[in-house]
Amino acid sequence: MLAAHLAFPPASADSASAHCGFSASRDHQPTRTSPCRFSQRQGSIGIYFEDGQRFNFAPVGDIPGNYQDEAGRPIYRQKGLGQEGQLFKLPSTPDGLPFLYVMWAPTALACDAVALTTPGRCTLALQAPISFAMSATRGGSLNELTITPRGLPFARDTINESLDGGVIAAEIADLDANGWPEIYVFISSAGSGSYGSLVAYAVNAGKSLTPIYLPALEQTPGAADGYGGHDEFAIIENRLARRFPLYTAQDTNSAPSGGTRQIGYRLEAGEAGWLLVPDTVSNY
Repeated sequence: MLAAHLAFPPASADSASAHCGFSASRDHQPTRTSPCRFSQRQGSIGIYFEDGQRFNFAPVGDIPGNYQDEAGRPIYRQKGLGQEGQLFKLPSTPDGLPFLYVMWAPTALACDAVALTTPGRCTLALQAPISFAMSATRGGSLNELTITPRGLPFARDTINESLDGGVIAAEIADLDANGWPEIYVFISSAGSGSYGSLVAYAVNAGKSLTPIYLPALEQTPGAADGYGGHDEFAIIENRLARRFPLYTAQDTNSAPSGGTRQIGYRLEAGEAGWLLVPDTVSNY
């Protein structure tokens, strides 16, 4: 790729946060994307990746969408992304990925499974400048979760988590009301049990990230009685809520008849990290 290195540019009125990646075809979006910034000034376009890659395109003639790069080679803006971003056709490249995708990165408080498993579609933010670009694979029982933090001086590296199952949703919150956000990613195992698990991180004083620990149900007296999977997670006010159906000895996996249990967890600081502490258990 044609690239030079420079610092990631600051945001300005004519720039926008995005996720960028390369593809061999205009008909297939990239399998992996990275945070980037798109800038447009007086017709010229700059695309800056956080890892230092830089692309500058200058307009050519009066035909919209025709550009040239810094080496004078032709660049063409393509149709296809509409309001979701912009697509550029670069000169032929050694790696065979000439299509540069720039996909806008709107921030949100929550992402569903579709957004999480579509590259460039999930960025969580509670307050500037801290945000988290997130994506996950979707295939079989084992998957990978990628979390890219931004705005934290001591947490600049991408986090890669191996998942036993698939992502269901992700949320950002401040459960302990300390002014710094946490992210929660809800996982469901493959198979008929759909057992729930959690990947979560808390921001430490705006500087770094620490994992959040969710204790096993067996550590709470009576919480695992009648448990058979099919968990649901959600942030409800200042608590993480975990809900699941209850099974009797005679029930089949598809027909629980013992009611429902909901556990509420508060967030506390522990000796070596953050803990979700169960403080309410209710059956109904």
